[in-house]
Amino acid sequence: MTESTSSSEFGGILLRWLSESRSGRASALRDGVRGQARAWGLELSEYADWDWMRKAAALGFIDVDLRADRWSVAPPVLTRLPHTDGLALLTGARTARISTRVEEAAREWMELIAVPHRPEDGEAPLPDTLLFQYEDPRSPREAAELLGVRHVPCAALRLAELLPQAAPGPESAPPGGSTIGTLEKYEPRLQRFVPAAGDDEDGLYRWRGADYARLTRVRRDGVFHTVDRETGIYLELARHRTGAMRWRPESGRGRAGVGRLFVDRYAPLPALHERAAVLCSGFPPSAGKQRQTRAYDNVPRTLAEAIAASLRQNLEIMPRPVAATGGRTK
Repeated sequence: MTESTSSSEFGGILLRWLSESRSGRASALRDGVRGQARAWGLELSEYADWDWMRKAAALGFIDVDLRADRWSVAPPVLTRLPHTDGLALLTGARTARISTRVEEAAREWMELIAVPHRPEDGEAPLPDTLLFQYEDPRSPREAAELLGVRHVPCAALRLAELLPQAAPGPESAPPGGSTIGTLEKYEPRLQRFVPAAGDDEDGLYRWRGADYARLTRVRRDGVFHTVDRETGIYLELARHRTGAMRWRPESGRGRAGVGRLFVDRYAPLPALHERAAVLCSGFPPSAGKQRQTRAYDNVPRTLAEAIAASLRQNLEIMPRPVAATGGRTK
């Protein structure tokens, strides 16, 4: 068995288990990812279990609510990728029944492209990306009916209409007595959380609660508000007028409206925003040079602008690459 085959099966078996189980505790899923990795002889890095969950959610396989400590499998969906010539993505649950239908369709009438995930060292492998190639614009809807899955014309662009404006949540109590030694404040200039002696300044704070869960609160005008870590970071970036997003159009003919979205590593996208970006290609983001950025492919400029605006960012538009001889880019 080759390493790529082993990785592909790992992600597929884990998704099958999730699809048949349907829902459960997020903490148990993290343990399950590590247990599966041990069974396959894979050595994971410290946060590889959480990273797998985040990417699986962005790819549309599962939904995760860390506050409630719950996960649930997403319904199976066939959706067109934006600005592509006849490519649709099959995502969501992959039960035995759905997998059998897909395998039969691939043998009889469906042009199916299975692209294995190639993890970096220490990562938990994800399931294969399944792409449906078609010529007739009506084909995705008809294919979805035959497979017994839901058809969504373009999930990425639909999500663009649902992105919430970044804002502090409901008023909350300030950090309590259990913060001793664990209170941290986000410093945009350093691009990370640093130990804090107190919480008497406006900003973004996090600490370990009584059950050792990490809690995040943002303080505005002396009042604390609930907020998830990712949104809180963007609120702080906006307060300090710091940019973390760039978009570069592709060089190909007729491709000026679609390109690559770059997001600084220290400013991860909130879950819904990341799913919108990932569903443009069906692949998780790639790491940039020295792993300082995450790059999302095939993102329309309109979607990149919507993501940036909802997170109070001024999207930087990078110059379009110049096409070189032979169709390559500089």
